[in-house]
Amino acid sequence: MSTCTHNEHPCLASLSLNSRVALVTGAAGGIGSAVAALLAEHGADVALTDIASSASALEEVAVRIRALGRRSFVQVADVARKADVDALVAATKAGLGVVDVLVNVAGIHRYPTRLIEVAESDWNRMLAINLTGPLFVSQAVLPDMVTRNTGCIVNIASDSAFDVIAGEGPYGISKIGLVRLSAYLAKELAGTAVRVNSIAPGWVKTGMSKAFWSDPSIASEAIAGIPARRFAEPVDIANAVLFMVSDGASYVNGHCLVVDGGRIAGNPA
Repeated sequence: MSTCTHNEHPCLASLSLNSRVALVTGAAGGIGSAVAALLAEHGADVALTDIASSASALEEVAVRIRALGRRSFVQVADVARKADVDALVAATKAGLGVVDVLVNVAGIHRYPTRLIEVAESDWNRMLAINLTGPLFVSQAVLPDMVTRNTGCIVNIASDSAFDVIAGEGPYGISKIGLVRLSAYLAKELAGTAVRVNSIAPGWVKTGMSKAFWSDPSIASEAIAGIPARRFAEPVDIANAVLFMVSDGASYVNGHCLVVDGGRIAGNPA
């Protein structure tokens, strides 16, 4: 780690990940692929996972990472299935080594879905992917992190966790659950050097949200409520993840960083 000192306090630490092993779920998507590539650019070897239908997209991300001179491992998995998760982590350890950094990006969004009408299957699947999956993957990597007394986890939540939008009930509830999951894990890991945080993006230009940002009428209304006056690009979220997993954030734990251009802060007059 590269640091400087002033009055016996550490200054800005290096963002280098120094050949650490990172595991990124939902790595075929816009945010996941941006996170994986940026971690690799800063020295990480990266294990990539997503659902089976995204296998070819995962391989494309792996090719980008290998072109940077880093190792990359691909395995499809459903994070809501504990057996898949356990197999994924075991294969990652065999292929790249013990996981130092976990970024839980995998998530689903269905809109509009009113709570009073949501089907049992839709509710269960939303919670399974957005909340239970991150728990399962965390459970799988944490024993090694605790034993080695090092490691960090970042869960990708949403600013919908802190807002109430008609039709977003199941999604928002799953994401506020993820924020609290991160905080509880941080507390449970007290006394170790393992950190758990979450990041809550707002509108991001990804395939999952394309129906919204590609529609001029919807986009203009949404942007009017964002003080930054634009949607985020996936790299905006990846930059936040890089900080959170770096030594520069060594005292950031149990926190949720909202990265939404100020949307939930309100629109300035």
